[in-house]
Amino acid sequence: MTDKAAGERLLVIDDNAGNREIVQRHLQRRGYVTATASDGREGLRMLAGERFDLVLLDVIMEGLDGFGVLQIMKADPAMQEIPVIMMSALDETSSVVRCIQMGAEDYLMKPFDPVLLSARIGASLEKKRLRDGDRRRTEELQAALDQLRQTQDRLLVQENLASLGALMAGIAHEIRNPLNFITNFATASREVLQDVRESGAAIPAAAQLGQLDEYLGKIDEHGKRADRILRSMLMHSRGKSGDRELLDLKNILSDCMNLAYHAARAQNRNFNARLELDIEDGMAPVYGVPQDISRVFLNLLNNAFYAVGERKKEGGEEFQATVAIRARSIEGGIEIRVEDNGPGIPSELLPKIFNPFFTTKPAGIGTGLGLSLSHDIIVRGHGGSMRAESDPGSPELRTGFIVTLPAGAGQE
Repeated sequence: MTDKAAGERLLVIDDNAGNREIVQRHLQRRGYVTATASDGREGLRMLAGERFDLVLLDVIMEGLDGFGVLQIMKADPAMQEIPVIMMSALDETSSVVRCIQMGAEDYLMKPFDPVLLSARIGASLEKKRLRDGDRRRTEELQAALDQLRQTQDRLLVQENLASLGALMAGIAHEIRNPLNFITNFATASREVLQDVRESGAAIPAAAQLGQLDEYLGKIDEHGKRADRILRSMLMHSRGKSGDRELLDLKNILSDCMNLAYHAARAQNRNFNARLELDIEDGMAPVYGVPQDISRVFLNLLNNAFYAVGERKKEGGEEFQATVAIRARSIEGGIEIRVEDNGPGIPSELLPKIFNPFFTTKPAGIGTGLGLSLSHDIIVRGHGGSMRAESDPGSPELRTGFIVTLPAGAGQE
């Protein structure tokens, strides 16, 4: 008995008892575990209830013939991977072609040559072993991929929660300003109304009406600003992307700058930075998902404020931390640059910074997914581009992330 034959089970389906006995004896001498069935129906019942590694199937049988058995096997997911060698006394090319087209592994003529039969069985079983090995490796890879996706999903949640935490810290400060304005102008409006009542005039003076109109306009302006900040928080906290719409980039970039800055100040009350916001008027319209675009620029700005904060530790009071956003029209779209004068990124690391899990921050700070996710949002989600450039030796702004978005992208 050969090692390859050990444990492999073969089923012989043939309605001729003499043929079954001859084939079974030969297979047993070769070390195979064999079973036999006297017709197609019996063979299918055995296949449904037991494990077999290969089937030797006679073509011409009474009742359900070999073609019918083969067709049923290949239609059944539980049997379709079992290799089948057809056996027949028919010396017809059409029969051979039909069997192969229906999924048979091989075709043998009766009376068969024992050496040829052994060789065909060995070759068929070897191909099955290879397929089974490939299937196992595929299943193992799929299981590993599923586990990786689950891990990535957990890290994405952590990344979004970390980003949301920074956003909340900025919102807590940012929303206080418009609320203070609303409260102050509401108080001033009540004072004007009180003056009108005390004057006893039937019609308020033009100056008083003008003041009321101005104050109410300020209340409306700062109420809308508070609403925009809250909507930014809600959009950012959603797990799924929203619909594409015309982007108000000036407000998106301005809000992201302020939120990221005050988030940095919430972590270090002594932190200060010069903010530069240079957005060209009349840029081409750009469509996208506002919360996704906000995620990208909040991430870039959070990284920028972290970088200048780290350089501030080395540069002391003389160092003026600077973070800038510049947006301008380019051919076919717009370009947005997020720049800082932090330590910079070494040139050998620039090609890696958009790789998942790569980070230049110390262990325990961030997940290493922020830039990878941002790159995917811009490139895959919005058809744009994203790159980084850095000059650690520059006395001015040392690092820049350049985002391009196509004009009209995603308009429906």
